[in-house]
Amino acid sequence: MAHMLSLTASCVTRPTLTAKTSRVCSATLRSRGINGQVLTPRVRPTRRTAPVQVVHAASRAREADIEDSAKGFLANKDQQKTAYGLLAVVWGIVAAAKIFATQQFFQHVFAAAPSAGLLGLQKLAGFSSLAPAVAAYTLAKAARGGRLDSQTYLRQNLGLAVAGTMTLIYLWKTPATVMEPIYQKLATGLAAFTAIVGGAVYSQTSGHKFNLSKIAEGFGNSVAALLSPENTNAGIYSFLSAGLGLYSLVLLFGSHELAAQWLFIGSGQVSLFLQREIGLSAFLAAIQTYCLKDAADRGRIGKSTFKNLNLSLAVIAVGNAASLWYAASHEAMWTTQNYIRLAFLALQVITFSYNWIESDRDESEDVNKIERAFDDATDGLRDVLSKGEREAKKLLNKGEDAADDVKHKGKKYADKAEDKAEDLGDKAQDKWGEAKHEGKKYANKAEDEAGDLGDKAKGQAKDTKREADRWGDKAGDKSEDLGDKARNAARNTERKADKWGDKAENKAEDLGDKAKGAAKDTEREADRLGNKAEGEAKDAGRDGKGLFGRRR
Repeated sequence: MAHMLSLTASCVTRPTLTAKTSRVCSATLRSRGINGQVLTPRVRPTRRTAPVQVVHAASRAREADIEDSAKGFLANKDQQKTAYGLLAVVWGIVAAAKIFATQQFFQHVFAAAPSAGLLGLQKLAGFSSLAPAVAAYTLAKAARGGRLDSQTYLRQNLGLAVAGTMTLIYLWKTPATVMEPIYQKLATGLAAFTAIVGGAVYSQTSGHKFNLSKIAEGFGNSVAALLSPENTNAGIYSFLSAGLGLYSLVLLFGSHELAAQWLFIGSGQVSLFLQREIGLSAFLAAIQTYCLKDAADRGRIGKSTFKNLNLSLAVIAVGNAASLWYAASHEAMWTTQNYIRLAFLALQVITFSYNWIESDRDESEDVNKIERAFDDATDGLRDVLSKGEREAKKLLNKGEDAADDVKHKGKKYADKAEDKAEDLGDKAQDKWGEAKHEGKKYANKAEDEAGDLGDKAKGQAKDTKREADRWGDKAGDKSEDLGDKARNAARNTERKADKWGDKAENKAEDLGDKAKGAAKDTEREADRLGNKAEGEAKDAGRDGKGLFGRRR
């Protein structure tokens, strides 16, 4: 719905050639009703003698093209359309040659005798070669509408770049005796062109060039989204995309013996090369299936891009199943893996075909067609004016009469182009009215759904609040109990501390008394020894005096 409203807004703001100064006549006022809605009368503008606004618009368009071409390699949408168109045609021719002239193609390209198994494998590779052709065709349409910066087309551009680079690596590793030299060079050129186109446009539209961390982050997000589909249809696409991805990993990086269990192949270098080729195509098919999963998540599976992808992948799956049946039947080697592969291919055919048939066409397609028609008219007008300008310059050199003729022709072409642009503008206005009405209807529906969801959210919020209050009360009670226990424990600890403090105080007093008694005893002993020493000193003095007197 948001996409529908954005398209409506783009239609409203789109400049048209009918917005001029005009005379309003009552005979030109018309009112139309669309689904009960009355539109405002349309005004038919008067024709001017010199379409100055048209000339200015054409000049601005030429300047925009010059700016686009200066941004870098394959930055101009005309260059992109041409490059993708060439890729689609060449890959389509290669696929057709492998499918409808299998034996002749094999004998010309490979230096090996064809067997029923190898021819079946070649047909399988032919149908697989449709995957890059489909990707190039889808990208060409997106380039025309200037939508290559969408994630759908960014993934496919990155897939083409990786597939082309891997093909170059496998061609380099393949012995020279496997393929004829001329066809090996042609295959190398096609792989290089595929890698260059995909990589160049990806770097122009991704917004980060080739930032590996950004690419790794996007891959991780894609894997996470693959594991979380929004609906049943997206879930089936997720299963198919994951299966194709794992199958491609087995064929690209697994051993030849492991791949032989899932793909009817021989043991030579030719079958190994075809194994890698089919693996790369399965890798592209896995990316395209993921794009369908993403579209199913967003409810956009009815858009023309995804309808074309569903149809193309269904055709590829049918061709792969027929090729596998042909190879296994002719070699009379039916294995459990072959039956599983056929069942997986049958699921692909059913899923892709069902969604191609049953999906509703996107309501914005009519608006897109009007926009493309308007763009075509503008481009045609610009080309006509450019041609008239060139002719005018040539004839101006020949004389004023020739210049008058050129001006007359230019005016005639401009008048025709202006009429065509006015008619397209009227049609666009009608479609805009329809789109606006539908957009309003869907907006009202979305508003009602939003109101219902808001009421549900309020109810859930109230329930959550009551539950939170209940648990808060429980937590409060629990906290009080724990607080009481803590206070009791503190009181017990305080009583124990007082008791042990009293014991320590009594013990200290006893030790103090003992110390005091010991000090007094020591003091008495010191006094006794002092007195004794003093007496002995006196005796010694008296003895000394007597001895001294006798000597005299």
